[in-house]
Amino acid sequence: MEIQKYASIIIALFFILISAASLITTVVSIAEGEKRAAKRAAFASAIFIITGLLAVLTAYPGKVPLAMVILIFAALLLWLFLKKPVRASSEKRSTPVRSFDEHDTIFARMKFMPGSAAWDEYYSSHPYEAEQDHVARQMPGLLSSGGILYDRYNFTAADTAFDIIKYLHESIGHPRAETEAGFTAGALTEYITNWADYLGVNSIGITQLRDYHLYTRRGRGADIGKPVTNDHRYAIAFTVMMDSRNMQSAPLSPVIFESSHKYLSCATTALLLATFLKKSGYDARAHIDGDYEVICPLVAADAGLGEIGRMGLLMTPENGPRVRIAVVTTNAPLVTSEERHYPAFTEFCRVCRKCADCCPSQAIPTGEMQNRDGVLRWKIDPDACYHYWCTTGTDCGRCISVCPFSHPSNIVHNTVRHLIMRSKAVARLAVRADDLLYGRKPPPRKIPPRMKPDRSNTAHNR
Repeated sequence: MEIQKYASIIIALFFILISAASLITTVVSIAEGEKRAAKRAAFASAIFIITGLLAVLTAYPGKVPLAMVILIFAALLLWLFLKKPVRASSEKRSTPVRSFDEHDTIFARMKFMPGSAAWDEYYSSHPYEAEQDHVARQMPGLLSSGGILYDRYNFTAADTAFDIIKYLHESIGHPRAETEAGFTAGALTEYITNWADYLGVNSIGITQLRDYHLYTRRGRGADIGKPVTNDHRYAIAFTVMMDSRNMQSAPLSPVIFESSHKYLSCATTALLLATFLKKSGYDARAHIDGDYEVICPLVAADAGLGEIGRMGLLMTPENGPRVRIAVVTTNAPLVTSEERHYPAFTEFCRVCRKCADCCPSQAIPTGEMQNRDGVLRWKIDPDACYHYWCTTGTDCGRCISVCPFSHPSNIVHNTVRHLIMRSKAVARLAVRADDLLYGRKPPPRKIPPRMKPDRSNTAHNR
């Protein structure tokens, strides 16, 4: 009888804990406005409570074995919480075997003027891109009043943010002081890291600048068409988190509002850091929206901030792809961050495929990774993606909004993220749980009231 008593206590504690976890999930889901998740979590709570009462109060021969199974499960869960994240099979991340011309990006090509030397040179050797870009130029375009999701308030606010970034491009060329300040690498790294944290960055890392980080030739900015000759030693990469509620409205207008404003935040922070280094006598350059010499996701991955996922964006442990990135390159003395790999992301993206299933333009591949330029990765269709942008007027963001790693930061989602990074099996279970709670293809959330003061305005209120 004594062993039965202890078995009942163990079973009772187990069901109390999982019922509490379900109730917490219910409360969190209500606070997030996720009605489906709240209802399902509440239903699970009721099932756990009823099952727990029956399991504790009823006499049956399997009570002791059940308690033993629960103890094994609890030990396994505790081990998962305490163990280190899944390690990469190789100490080094595979890297591209070649560098890229910025003209190969759709954003640079949209800057071509008909009849210009750049137009003739590029399109004469890229007939597919010429055909795709011709299609894009016949569409309303990003932030156009002809876009099917046009919103005069949010579109104008987003366009304003992008205009301010263009003005900030002039600050990239701030002169450098003649005398170096003589900072030590450790002290300077600590100061910059703490300052960036104060400025609101979500994560920051430092890596050595590598050849494949750099474009071979500029496709935008004041130096368009010129070879990139950046000889800096280090690259500081950082991320800025985008608001989850605005992104959940994707592809509606709040997503382009959010994207533009976080690009602006990235720009001001990068320029502050770069100008500080220049005024301290060190050569430095900010790489911000519309004026890059580097491929930011590649730099950020090598700086230990995340991994490139199925959608082609940087996946971060804290917020998944729900971030924007900027980079500062410099010759100032710095301490590089520990090189970190996140193989759990690869496994998660392999089994999830939610971004691909929900992509309106079907631009994200649903299959396995392929070898591209010496790197095993997923390759999106940038033309299909951009064509959808040109149709809606927004930069979509649907892939970001449905990613399970993009959920807000709270005890529930942070716990799940913590476990996913430590177990491939948990990653697979997490995908199924996310589908159960939120749906395989969750509909876009309505535009937040704060984002639509003119309630009589056009398509976004239908």
